[in-house]
Amino acid sequence: MIKNLPSNFYLFDYGWHKGIDFNMESELFVKALDLAQKENDIQKYIKDGEKWFIPASIMEDYDFGHHWAYLVPEQSLGSTYRVDYMIIGKNSSGYHIIFMEFEDVNIDYRLQSSHTETEGVRRGLAQIRDWKRWMDNNRNYFFRNPGLAEIVSNVPSWGINYCLVVSRRARMDDIANQMRGQMQHEISDLHIVSYDRLADNIKRLSNGF
Repeated sequence: MIKNLPSNFYLFDYGWHKGIDFNMESELFVKALDLAQKENDIQKYIKDGEKWFIPASIMEDYDFGHHWAYLVPEQSLGSTYRVDYMIIGKNSSGYHIIFMEFEDVNIDYRLQSSHTETEGVRRGLAQIRDWKRWMDNNRNYFFRNPGLAEIVSNVPSWGINYCLVVSRRARMDDIANQMRGQMQHEISDLHIVSYDRLADNIKRLSNGF
């Protein structure tokens, strides 16, 4: 575990999940999604209620962080970029990091007139490409950040992951899902999910990650 924990690191320690009704939290999150007009509405819902388990629930899709994990809102990548959420977990191969980008909620994934992503999806993909390019060129510099210098020697070369959260499941048809799968195949460390995926994952947190 990180010994000198920066104040902006939220720790999911042993037993963090106790006393939380995750079925209810999932239902409340879906209601917030249904009412959301833009991505900032969901960010406000998470941050005002300090519901950090919502973005962190994405770890249900990975094989690390199942005992304890860290979440950092608005992690900077140098002076150029800011990640919505950075999540850190560990497994037998070392520490792993997820950079998460939240984009618009109630939008279509693709343009109905063509096999092209909508503007919100394209914006999120462009943001992640920028982050990835920056990390590829500045990895050593990044790990000088407080809290990260302790783990740099134990992060495998494949330990940086990117996740785009965008759209709703009902607004992704078969073609959209094929496009999403193709993009994830082209960018092997990219994971694209709908907000409903997080709602599903929240229900699975009754025993932690």
